[in-house]
Parts: sequence; C-alpha cells; structure tokens
Amino acid sequence: MTRHDSSTPLVRGASTGESHRSWPGAATAHEATRPRAGWLVVLSLIVLVLLGVLVFVAAWVVGGRALPQISSVQSLLPQGSQSSETQQEGDGELTNPGVPLTSTDLNLIPVDDPDSVLPGSPDTTEIQQIPLDSLNALKSLGWSVPHLSGFGLATEYAETGVVAGIRTVQIRLTDGEHHLDVSETRPEEAGVEMAPLESKLASAVDVSDARKENITLRTGDECQLYISEDEEQWTAAMESGRVQYVVSSDLPETAAEQISNWVMATDRSRVQVLPIVPSGSERLERGFEELLDWLTD
Repeated sequence: MTRHDSSTPLVRGASTGESHRSWPGAATAHEATRPRAGWLVVLSLIVLVLLGVLVFVAAWVVGGRALPQISSVQSLLPQGSQSSETQQEGDGELTNPGVPLTSTDLNLIPVDDPDSVLPGSPDTTEIQQIPLDSLNALKSLGWSVPHLSGFGLATEYAETGVVAGIRTVQIRLTDGEHHLDVSETRPEEAGVEMAPLESKLASAVDVSDARKENITLRTGDECQLYISEDEEQWTAAMESGRVQYVVSSDLPETAAEQISNWVMATDRSRVQVLPIVPSGSERLERGFEELLDWLTD
C-alpha cells in the first residue's frame, strides 16, 4: 500500500502560494518608482522656470538702471571740462596727458563756416554738432526737432549753441538736392526771457530784399514768411509760448506754408508724448545686453 506524504503537496502548495503572492509586491515596487521619476521631472521644470523668471527680473532691473539719464542738451555733447583731465584709452594706457581736447574732439564748427551762425546768435557763438545717434534723446527734454521727419527728407546734421541762457538747436534735412533748416530756440531755465522773434531773422534772411507774407497756420499760430526770389530761398518765422522757430529752405515756395504747418503741428503733438518712456522690449534688450557683458567680462 502506497502512503502518500501529505507534507509534500503542502510544501508545493506553499511554494506555489508564495510564488503567487510575490508578484503583487513586485508590481507595487515597480509602480512606486514612477511617481518618483515624475516628481523629478516636475521639480526640474520648476527649477528651470524659476531660473528663467530670475533672469527676466534681473534683465528688467538692470535694463532700468542702464537707461541713460539725460538732463540737458549739453549732456549729449563732448564736455570741455574733460580738457584738463588726463585722457585714457580703453586698455588703461594714458595718452597725451595734460593735452586739452581740440575743437574736433568737441565737435566744434569753425566760426568762419557759413553754417556756423544760428538764427539770433552772435558770430562768436560756440556751436557744437550733436551726434545724430543722440538726437532722439532730445525728445525726452521737450524738443520738437527730433520729431521732424517726412517729405522724403533725411537728417544730415544737427548743431546747437547757447547765448545768455537761450539755447538753439538746428537740424538740416535734405533729399540730396534741396535742404531744409529748422532751428528751435528755447530758454534753458525758467525766468529767462527770449529776444524778439524778428531779431533772429537778420542772420537768416535779408528782410529788406525779400517779399513778406503773413500766414495764419492751421494751429492758429501766426507765421512770417519771407521769400528771397533772387536767392531762390524762403524763410518762415513762428513762435508759441516759450519756443521760437526759424525755418529756411530752397524747396519750392509752394511748400513753405505746408512745412510751416508741419513744424507747428509737431510742436503741438510732442507735448502728448512726454515724458518719453522706453518700451518694455527696449528695457529688456538693454538689460540682457548688460548681463551678457557682465558674464563675458
């Protein structure tokens, strides 16, 4: 008679049971690794976003600090006060110590230059050229001439001079064939009185040999128009409040009234855009440039 060992199937059963019971545990361990990997991805993304935000904020702050602080027209010009200081090159080497800046360094226009006399300024007035890439900065100071663009004319040069606290900024616009000079005169400080508008015309036009017309512009301002037929040139004079304009050109006489309206309309519209605030993109661009320069130094 064969005796069956009851322990054998139990062992087998137990082994089989243990084998079956081990699979759920393995699956659970495998599933537990998935959340950990997911959290690592999420944490990495959060860190990248935070770094991006920090860089963005840093660029915004640095860009704001880097914005040029323009307080006057003179601050746009090479300063004569540098003449007594030692000039230093970017590599740190001293060059020509004690040698004053020349008239070329200061953008001075020779006195005997026919374009060196601004309307209403004496012949001895020191006149400097304004760098064209700095001309746009005059907008934040309330000047109108940087806003003037149109009629197919481009800015050839800009110059300025000051007499007894009264500053004149003049730009020359040209299309390569004709020229248009627009001078704008304003007091640099409150309480300074400007000379009569007629006094500015002596250096711009021979009033005794010119035909005069009085025009009422669309802005309501009065315009004195002088036409020199011999020289084929006309000159318009206008004023409003604390500003005076003298416009001279060899463009056709028929354009005189249109351009005079354009100048005074620009004077009105410039008030609506003050103060000039740089756009967010300009501030960020400047900030990223400053950060990049700092990292590469």
